[in-house]
Amino acid sequence: MPSIDEEIRELEEEIKKTQYNKATEHHIGRIKAKIARLEKTKEERSKKGGGTGFFIKKGIYPSIGLLGPPSVGKSSILNAITNADSRVGAFDFTTLSIVPGVMEYKDMKFRILDLPGVIEGAHEGKGRGREVISVLRNVDLIVIVLDPFKYDPSYILRELQREGIRINQKPPKMSVILKDRGGLNITKVGKPDFDPDLLKSICREFGIINADIIIRQSMTSDVFIDGLLGNRVYVPALFILNKSDTREFRKAFDFLQSMGIDAVPTSIVKKRNIELLKEKIAGKVRMIRVHLIPSNAPTDEEPMVIREGSTVEDVCKAVHTDFVEKFKFATITGKSVRFPNQRVGLDHIVQDGDNLTVFLRKG
Repeated sequence: MPSIDEEIRELEEEIKKTQYNKATEHHIGRIKAKIARLEKTKEERSKKGGGTGFFIKKGIYPSIGLLGPPSVGKSSILNAITNADSRVGAFDFTTLSIVPGVMEYKDMKFRILDLPGVIEGAHEGKGRGREVISVLRNVDLIVIVLDPFKYDPSYILRELQREGIRINQKPPKMSVILKDRGGLNITKVGKPDFDPDLLKSICREFGIINADIIIRQSMTSDVFIDGLLGNRVYVPALFILNKSDTREFRKAFDFLQSMGIDAVPTSIVKKRNIELLKEKIAGKVRMIRVHLIPSNAPTDEEPMVIREGSTVEDVCKAVHTDFVEKFKFATITGKSVRFPNQRVGLDHIVQDGDNLTVFLRKG
């Protein structure tokens, strides 16, 4: 009996051999649904099996993952933009674990993660690739680093796609309500373009035969499958073409331009565009400012700049570890509450411009 990976490869080969047109559109859509279903089964089995891996917990500062082939200069970039000291070498797989550093830009801080180089076949576990790419499900920005000798990002984009990571995309505007009976009903809001019969055949591949589906945008089979699965993550991405001081740079840069990729050219040797890179990273990540107000007097201190989606607990941890242990309650005046000085708990999500006062238990 073939393994799941073998089944997936066979189905992918079938797609490659099938010419895409109106007559084959439904057939290809169903094959893609079968592949997605098999990948979901594989993922569920791997979770049950456990095993070692990398785990990055989201904190108050945005996490930025440096991803790319081995030896394109990720460690050098990390050292150039942060206070880290990642080992630098001219041979593959210098970074065998995740090396963190903190990048400061204006009044903001970012956690930069130098990940081990990724090779083709990462989704099958080659070079610990699945463990590396799984980290990227929890970052706020993926920075894909290339150089003039390893400049084609196609296999990296495929590996991200296979692991359910969608870069520079938004989640599909659709909702699925499962029912006990009544069949499949697909309703469109506005004037989205899609083939309802194709979408229904994809649903049946997933065993969905009774559901109300509301669609608010045009749908390809790939986007619809992502929406049905609901386990995709959507992460912004930035491309870097390093070693811009080399003779081969122009050919690589033009190639990326032909793919519609506007890469940031950098050279660590020549210290070229380091500040520009920091600016581009900061511009890709959503940050908010929270004013910490002491309970006994107003303050003129600068606001704390943190990642969007942070909670009161995240803010407390950033101020002092005792704040969470001794936390009594907090009050907030700002966008995240209904009225001034509203009491909130640790799980309350703060918003830009909030004034936050934390009250601690005595003793």
